[in-house]
Amino acid sequence: MASAVAVPAAAKPHVTVKPQAADGQAALLALLKVEADARDAASERDLILIMANETRKLTRARQIFVVMPGVTRQLEVQGISSLPAVDRDAPLVIFIEKLVRAAEKAGTLAAAHVFVLPAIGSGSAGDTYPFREIVWLPLVHGPGPQRGGLVLAREDVWADQDLVIARRLASAYAHALQALKGPEKSFVRRFIRVSRWHAAVSVAAIAALGLIRVPLSALAPVEIIARDPFVVAAPIDGVVDAIAIEPNQTVKTGDVLVKLADTTLKNRFEVAAREVQVAEAKLKQSNQIAFSDPRGMHEIGIARAELALKLAERDFARDLLAKSEIRAQRDGIAVYSDKRDLVGRPVAVGERLLEVADALMLEARIELAVADAVALSPGARVKLFLDSDPLHPWAGSVRRADYKAKVGENEIVSFRVIADLAAEPGRPLPRLGVRGTAQVSGDDVSLGFYLFRRPVTALRQWVGR
Repeated sequence: MASAVAVPAAAKPHVTVKPQAADGQAALLALLKVEADARDAASERDLILIMANETRKLTRARQIFVVMPGVTRQLEVQGISSLPAVDRDAPLVIFIEKLVRAAEKAGTLAAAHVFVLPAIGSGSAGDTYPFREIVWLPLVHGPGPQRGGLVLAREDVWADQDLVIARRLASAYAHALQALKGPEKSFVRRFIRVSRWHAAVSVAAIAALGLIRVPLSALAPVEIIARDPFVVAAPIDGVVDAIAIEPNQTVKTGDVLVKLADTTLKNRFEVAAREVQVAEAKLKQSNQIAFSDPRGMHEIGIARAELALKLAERDFARDLLAKSEIRAQRDGIAVYSDKRDLVGRPVAVGERLLEVADALMLEARIELAVADAVALSPGARVKLFLDSDPLHPWAGSVRRADYKAKVGENEIVSFRVIADLAAEPGRPLPRLGVRGTAQVSGDDVSLGFYLFRRPVTALRQWVGR
C-alpha cells in the first residue's frame, strides 16, 4: 500500500511581486501626460486649469493656487483647484494674495521654498485654514522672466520626492506659458535705443506740426427744413374733423386743408338766421301799427335795434362756420407728420396744425451740441452730408445761430444754427425733412489746439483757477 508523501513548505515555488515598479511606471506616465497637456494648451486659461487641477494629483497637494500678474501687474490668484472661477472677494483668496505679496516684498519669490503657517495668525482667513504646510514654486524656465508661481498646500510635511515632481511640473508649466505669451518686449528698452538726435528731431517735428493753422470744425446733426413756411393754425376753438390733403402733397391757393367739426356752428347759424326773420317781422308789424296808433312810432326804434343785433349775431355765426374750413393762403407743399395725429384732436385758437412750405425755399437746421460748440459768425462755412446722398455733400453758409442753448429733440443741450444752401446748377434740391451730418467750420486755430481742445477744456474745468 503506497503511503502519501508530504511535500515540505520550503519546496513550494515562490513568486516575487514588484508593485513598486508598476506604481513608478504609472506615475512616470502620468507626469509625461501632464507635461504634454500643458504644452498642448490652446489658451492661457486652459493652462491655468491644468496647473490648478492636474498638479494636485501628482504632488498629493490638498489645494493649489495659481498666482500670476493681473491687469495692474500685481500678483493675483487666477486659478484654484476644483473651482471653475475665482471669487476675488473671498477671504481665502485675499489671504493668499496678501501672503504672496508679503513674500514678494521680502524677496523670497525667486526660488522655491517651503514654509509653515503659524498656528495663530492675524485674525484673517489663515487662522482657520487647515492646510498649514505650504510650498511656493516660481513659474520660471531657463533665462526667461518669472511669470508668477504656484502655492501648494496640505496638512502633512512635504516629502523630497513630491517636491522634485512639483519643481519639474512648475518648470514645464513656465515653458508652456512662455510659448503662449511669447517673449516680453520692453517698450522702454526699444525707445532707449533711439539716439538723442533722432528724439530731438521727432519732438521738433511734432511741435512744428502742432503750429499748423487748421479750421476749428465740429460735427452736428442737421435737417433740411422750409424757409419762411406758412403756418396753418386753428382760427377757432374746435375739434379736427378731417384733413383734406396728404403729407407732402402739393396744394394751391384756396384749397381746403383742414375741416373742423361744424355741427354746432351750423345750428348756431340757423338759429341766428331764424331770429333775424323774427326781428324783421316785428319791425314790419311796428311799421303797420304806426299808421293807426302813435305808440307804434316808439316800437319801430326798438324793433330796428333788435334787428340790427340779430343781423350781427347771424353774420358772426356765418363767419365762424366759414372758418371751420381752413384753406391754403399760398401754393406749396403740406408739411405734417400723420393724419392720425390730428383727426379727432381738440384744438384752441392759434394752435399749429401744419405748414405749407415752398419746395424751392430751403434751409438747414443744425443742432450743435454745447460740448462741440465753436465760435461761429454769419457766413461761416458749412458742409452737409445728407443721409440720402452722403457721397455728394452740399455747401452752405451760416445765416444765424442762437445765443442760448436749448434741449433739442435728442435730449441734448445744443445751439440751433440756421444755414443757407448753395444751389448747384443742374442738381435738384434735397427733399424736405432729409437728415444727415453737418460739418461746421469756425475760425482757424493751431493743430495742437484742435487735437487737444477737449482734454484742455476738461482739465481747465477740473483745475479751476
